[in-house]
Amino acid sequence: MSMTITVFIMMSVIFMLLVTPLSMALMLIIQTMVISIITSMLISSFWYSYMLILVMVSGLLVMFMYMASIASNEKFKISMSMLMILAPLLVLGKLKNEELMFMKKMNSEKIIMNQELIMMKLFNTKFIIPSIVMIMFLFMMMIIISFLVSTTEGPMRKSN
Repeated sequence: MSMTITVFIMMSVIFMLLVTPLSMALMLIIQTMVISIITSMLISSFWYSYMLILVMVSGLLVMFMYMASIASNEKFKISMSMLMILAPLLVLGKLKNEELMFMKKMNSEKIIMNQELIMMKLFNTKFIIPSIVMIMFLFMMMIIISFLVSTTEGPMRKSN
């Protein structure tokens, strides 16, 4: 659990240093997968994390197609500032993970509680707000992209 949170923090720091739209989209997809892994560990139900991946990745792919149609192809360069930030984060993440390995214990009460949570329904009252937010996110992305790409005005970037 702690390692996934460390990876998520590292990805957030790296995201701030990215410049090209393609690398940003890839980083958002990776962050969505890490968030879904954290969610599945907390809720003990993979249905909610599966729905999260489907909604977020579909919205990101719509935005990616729009950005790829108007953005020019740029070379991906690894900057020294990114490496200087990434190296200490990797070392800290490794040290934190080794520390947690020594302190880990199996708790039978937690296992029993997780068994009960597995049987929860996907759209119960506890998770209705995040579900509505995901549905509204996908709907808003669809409306925004359909307004931006109008078929009567033609493509935004001319092909040679």
